[in-house]
Amino acid sequence: MAAGLTRALAALALSLSIVAPAVSSEWNGAAVAAPSSYVGEFGTRFWFGRAQTKKDLFDTSGSMLVSRLDYNNLGIFTGEAFSRLDFNNGWFLKGAFGGGGLFKGRLKDEDFPPVTTPYSATLSDNKSGSMIYGNVDAGLKLVRGPDFHLGAFVGYHFLREYVDAAGCTQIAAHPGICAGGIPNTISAISQTNNWHSLRLGLDASVTFDQRWKLTLDAAWLPYVRLFGADSHLLRIGGNPGDFTGPIPEDGKGSGYQLDAIVAYRFNDWVSVGAGGRYWHVNSKGHTHFEGRVVGVAAQPQAVHWRADHFGGFVQANIKFGPIRVGGR
Repeated sequence: MAAGLTRALAALALSLSIVAPAVSSEWNGAAVAAPSSYVGEFGTRFWFGRAQTKKDLFDTSGSMLVSRLDYNNLGIFTGEAFSRLDFNNGWFLKGAFGGGGLFKGRLKDEDFPPVTTPYSATLSDNKSGSMIYGNVDAGLKLVRGPDFHLGAFVGYHFLREYVDAAGCTQIAAHPGICAGGIPNTISAISQTNNWHSLRLGLDASVTFDQRWKLTLDAAWLPYVRLFGADSHLLRIGGNPGDFTGPIPEDGKGSGYQLDAIVAYRFNDWVSVGAGGRYWHVNSKGHTHFEGRVVGVAAQPQAVHWRADHFGGFVQANIKFGPIRVGGR
């Protein structure tokens, strides 16, 4: 198998360099014609891995780091459904939708001098995190052969991430924050982040040894928007300095997403596979304290967010077609 894969990849690279100039005009002409048939597939996937999401909170000028909240070592456990349509004129549509839990992990919450003196660092347990995600892409195969293709696509990705923190243990020297400790039966902080991203990417596949198929999906996220809410649950109340409720956050940024899959085809319809992925997004924006702190004329403060999700997955899918478009 390894030797066959090496030969197939070498053949793909050579074929692309030779075939692309010769067939580009042919595919460009075919691409503008209406499709007469398509081949489809749908399947399910199970993703297991690790995640980290964290923010750096600065003062109103954006120059002084005030606090850092790092939700780390979160365990990803999700299921997803995916599908794809490949039209005979080279166009394709693909998408996926999934969700599940972000288990275990912990929050490290740091507060820095001179705003907080002495330095404070606390640990809390993540109890009931979750994530929901989905994407839809449309693209065109720029180069096609009997057992390979290289295409480009544009699409949209959504990720909703919820994490929380229960209990509180001081691991630095601050005498007031979490003094004496708070048991992990008490919810302390929760965070909800909604990420919206534009995807620009490359989609490629090559079949080798007749039944094995390698698929690569690489997307750049040039435009990312974040809408979030931070709830310091133990500080929501009516006392001076308390929060009136969740604190809205926003930001703009970028990112990237990488997926690689090796699949084995049992017959013309059924395949199983395994792969890996790495997703990254980041943003710079503001935490909007204004009007949300009791007795304080608070102002927006600069905040930088980043989130990383990575791991492996297994999948199974069914292929159908070709099917004529419009019954022709």
